[in-house]
Amino acid sequence: MLIRLATPQDIKSILSIVRSAQLSLLELGIDQWQDGYPSEDVIMEDITNGVGYVACTEDDTIVGYEAVVLTGEEAYNQIAAERWHTSNNYVVVHRLCVLGDSRRRGVAMELINFAGKFALQHNITDFRIDTHEGNVRMLALLRKLGFEHVGTIRYDSGLREAFDIKLN
Repeated sequence: MLIRLATPQDIKSILSIVRSAQLSLLELGIDQWQDGYPSEDVIMEDITNGVGYVACTEDDTIVGYEAVVLTGEEAYNQIAAERWHTSNNYVVVHRLCVLGDSRRRGVAMELINFAGKFALQHNITDFRIDTHEGNVRMLALLRKLGFEHVGTIRYDSGLREAFDIKLN
């Protein structure tokens, strides 16, 4: 699995993955990503800002997407600093999604591991992430990787459960 910076030429493939993820979340009966988010504009902004990454198979088929952000997340300030196990200098992953027929094959884990390694290369040893309480696949993955639950945050689109981990 190759993970590389996303380019504008990848937008159709990424949007297909986003749509696949939206359907999967709908099937789980949760409202996350059912309001048009993440839109093409959001993904293009990720690409323009150099934070969008794609996971590709050996034949260069794009099967996953994430935004790896080193500049923090304003919503995380809703949780008291002492609740976090991490400092204010952290990596955060947003918009993590995997193409339907590639799920349960380790793609999401590879994307999260990539973000952790990327952070360490930038001397950042802390990792934060959030997800919907009903996103059982993501919750299971975060637990498997050792992330600890720290609290609940509110976005305009609803509540999300926040997690963090110290990288080594």
